[in-house]
Amino acid sequence: MNTIAVDAMGGDSAPVDLVKGAIEAKQVGVNVVLCGDQNLIKPYLDNVEIPIYHYPQVISMDEDPMKAIRSKKQSSIIGCMQLLKENKVQAVFSAGSTGATLVSAITILGKQKGIIRPAIASVLPTLDGGIVLLDSGASLDVKPKILFQYGVMGAKLAEILFNNSNPKVGLLNNGEEDTKGRDVEKTAFKLLKSSDLNFVGNVEGRDFATGKADVFVTDGFTGNVVLKTMEGTAKLQSKLISKSLKENLFKPVLPAVKKALQPAKDTLNPDKTNASYLLGVNGVVTIGHGSSNVEAVKNAIIYTNNSVNKEFISDFTSEIEIT
Repeated sequence: MNTIAVDAMGGDSAPVDLVKGAIEAKQVGVNVVLCGDQNLIKPYLDNVEIPIYHYPQVISMDEDPMKAIRSKKQSSIIGCMQLLKENKVQAVFSAGSTGATLVSAITILGKQKGIIRPAIASVLPTLDGGIVLLDSGASLDVKPKILFQYGVMGAKLAEILFNNSNPKVGLLNNGEEDTKGRDVEKTAFKLLKSSDLNFVGNVEGRDFATGKADVFVTDGFTGNVVLKTMEGTAKLQSKLISKSLKENLFKPVLPAVKKALQPAKDTLNPDKTNASYLLGVNGVVTIGHGSSNVEAVKNAIIYTNNSVNKEFISDFTSEIEIT
């Protein structure tokens, strides 16, 4: 059975929601261990038997990741990565500092061959399944070759996740014309166009809903803004629909309509998955929002476990070497 290491001290509501989420994941059959301060974790376990690896130091969201990783050798995220390095667990999930997760993964697990910079890849819902957005937060400032590598990594991820042998790759830009964008996008465009990827050219924000591309490539600053904007919009739409139903629908049929709409609501709810892949490192590492609640943590752990079951990392690693 797989074991997922959970960074119990990472996140806005750590360790409470992380521990409770881990308990709920364990109750549905996922084997988990917790890394963090055992004195803070134990009170929330409620006699549930989950192993704790005592790493008492915490890296906060506002700390410099590089300095923190160097100075806090007993931090919870380092403990998680060390367990994965030693094959004591099969994957790591953290809702803590993205920078600390990235730096610790690179430092302890190492980058995959040929990768310049790892990327955070988020899977977003569509009518036909899903799309991949990367980078959604790892590197704010990138060079054209890095964007090209994101296209390669994203295409491979889409191939594995969606069983799509020829995924369409688009470069997120402020217009679809070939000449659009800053110098970095213009040069990346040329690299992607001359590659063996199924590159469909520049894509815009509205194309997330059109099916024009299966993989959307951009820098981490833009990608993170896009991701959180889409999640915020989805939550707003859900609230507006609920409000409209209550105000305008005949009350006896309201429960049936709500039930019929629930699958769509769940699809748009980031708490139902709430995990993104850290691509380009030697191991399965997933990242959640700092605001992850109990439900989000539970589903992220399940999502991570399913990725291990799919032998995601071995399939990805075997073909991603970039020279």
